[in-house]
Amino acid sequence: MFKTSKLFFWTIEILAVALLIFLLTKIGFIFQPIRVILALLFIPFIIAGFLYYIFNPVVEYLEKKFKVKRSISALLVILVLLGGMYLIFATIIPNIINQLTDLINATGNLYPHVRDWVESLAKSPRFSQLAKQIDINGLLNKINISYVDVLHSLLNNITISIGGIVGVISSIATVMILVPILLYYMIKDGQKIIPFLKSHVLIEDKLNIFDLLETMNNTISRYISGVALDALLVFVVVFIGYTILGIPYAFLFALFAGFTNLIPYAGPYIGVLPMIFTVVFDRPWTAVIATAYVLILQQIDGNVVYPKIIGSAIKVHPVTVMVLMLISGSLYGILGMIIAVPTYSLVKEIVKFINGLYRNHQKQKKSKIIDGNML
Repeated sequence: MFKTSKLFFWTIEILAVALLIFLLTKIGFIFQPIRVILALLFIPFIIAGFLYYIFNPVVEYLEKKFKVKRSISALLVILVLLGGMYLIFATIIPNIINQLTDLINATGNLYPHVRDWVESLAKSPRFSQLAKQIDINGLLNKINISYVDVLHSLLNNITISIGGIVGVISSIATVMILVPILLYYMIKDGQKIIPFLKSHVLIEDKLNIFDLLETMNNTISRYISGVALDALLVFVVVFIGYTILGIPYAFLFALFAGFTNLIPYAGPYIGVLPMIFTVVFDRPWTAVIATAYVLILQQIDGNVVYPKIIGSAIKVHPVTVMVLMLISGSLYGILGMIIAVPTYSLVKEIVKFINGLYRNHQKQKKSKIIDGNML
């Protein structure tokens, strides 16, 4: 009786699942190497995949127009990528380091200037009444102590976090090594993946899953092309503005702003930082004007241009794009804003595919009923 009971059956099922989960928690160390490998490859794979969809149209053009082999085109792409990375590390980063060094040296004399300025104000007849009510010397001493404490705390944190800094540097080095390698093989052999699945895996594709995979691939390609086009527009407009303002390294700063524009909301603020550190100490008003120019541009881009370009690329209304980014940003932060639109477009294609299967099934069912009635 118990063997045929549904309660008995589901009790055994639940106990089996609970036992399996318990065993997995006890033997988790077996899967630790797999988790480490996946964590190591995840970010390089995502970056390489993004770059693949950007450079693949160029590779296909070279292949069709000039009969250039994909392996050679892949090497050219890697050389261009490495050349751009070299320009950034050889020009921008040393200049930023020099500017930060000057800032640290300048802050060493900041307190004496502040003290002299406050004491001159205290001696002024306009502020004499206020100076009697406030202990100026005590306040200056507190400021000095706070300033020294901040510097000591900063130095201590830097010393303590050397291990963390080494870890970050090693992670960046790993990404920089793996991304070109993965990108090379993606460009060289990426076009063979779907034909391979069609000929070896989806041999009898009665549900047309191959068409769904091609549609999803085209959706991702259009999305990344739209994002790249938006970043290119930001780069061009920022470069023109920086050039007019006479900002040094205008091309590289604009290129950095275009790349960081891929990060919603936080990207514009990150993209303007190298320019600020380079210009603000010599030409502060130019830095202020350039910062305002870029931030206004980013507001126009984020609220008008980006939704229009991405919406047209993946056939989604611009208002839908804005709503997706707002909701995903409030729920999951920057990462949610980055993946919200492509995830939505892929889910939309999957739902359309399932709906198509359902409608075809209903049509076949109706046709069988009609044929049966005719017989």
